[in-house]
Parts: sequence; structure tokens; C-alpha cells
Amino acid sequence: MPLPGDHLIPEPGSVQTMAVTIAAPPEQVWPWLVQMGVDRAGLYSYTWVENGLLHLGVTNADRIHPEWQDLAVGDIMAFTPARYPGGRMGPRVVELERDRHLVLDASPGAPAGTVTGTWQFILRDADDGGTRLLLRTRSGPDRPAVLHFLDFLLQPAYLVMDRAMLLGIKQRAERGTQKKEQAGAGSLLT
Repeated sequence: MPLPGDHLIPEPGSVQTMAVTIAAPPEQVWPWLVQMGVDRAGLYSYTWVENGLLHLGVTNADRIHPEWQDLAVGDIMAFTPARYPGGRMGPRVVELERDRHLVLDASPGAPAGTVTGTWQFILRDADDGGTRLLLRTRSGPDRPAVLHFLDFLLQPAYLVMDRAMLLGIKQRAERGTQKKEQAGAGSLLT
């Protein structure tokens, strides 16, 4: 199905879409998305990979940080910290609609205005009052050959890390919903 951000790469060379159903409404999932980044709330994935293998210094947050809720078009979601070789780098926010979608341009080294890769987070209402969170990645034909090669080599690792990230977001958002339900039940009993 067409999703927000697809228009950035109309004829992709590859598309991957993953999804998870979360027992929390989109407005409780959204804050976990906008605070992501290695120098913010982490990427909710395997820190043993991010820190042990890549030495990124990631700490995955287990709460919503109000100071990290101000993500805007043009901001970078850092995949590497400032002290890393090459500095603070990551995809740039190109579209966002609160509680609906967050689209990132993952085109390192591409000329301005050329999008060769995307990361698209889409939140859809689920029938049970929850959220269906979709993650779509797209690569375009203009992607540099070295990145095509790296994408090919690292595809299994991307799948594992993306799956862990989606499950990490699910776990955190649902834990927040459970706390709200418990607090509401407690107030009814007093």
C-alpha cells in the first residue's frame, strides 16, 4: 500500500516494510519515535551491538523525555555521536505529522535535493484502540554503489536491528499504557 514518504523515491530499487501492533493509541507511541537518536533516547534495539561492536555509547530510554519531544523538519536523528569519526550523522527529518507519520531521508553524501534512501515510520489506528506501527525502508536507483553494496551485505543485520527497535517501542508504549490503566483503577478503588 502507498505510505507517506513513498513519493520521495517513486521507483525504488528495494522496499522493506515491517510492522508491529501495539496495545496503546498512536498518541502514546508517537513520543517514543520523536525522541530517538543515539544522543537522545537511543534506538530501542540491541545495545550490545550498538555499544559493544560499534562503540556508539547508546543508552535506551525507558521513559518519555519532554526535552526530546521537539523534533522538526530538518533535524537529524543521530545514528552516530559527535565524538564518532565523521561526527554526528544520521537521517534527516523531511516529513512529520504528529501521531501519524515520521519520514526520514537516509541519503548520506547525496547531492542536495536527491533522496536515495528513506526510513518511514507510520502509525495507523488499530481496531482495538491500539496502533499498527509500520517501518518502511526504501532505496532508490541513485543510491551510491558503495551504499548499495553495504545495504546488501548488512541487510540481515538491518532486519534484526529494525525488528528489535519495533519491539522495543512496543514494549515501552505498552508499559506506559499499563501504568495509566493501573493508576486509573487505583483511583476508582479509593
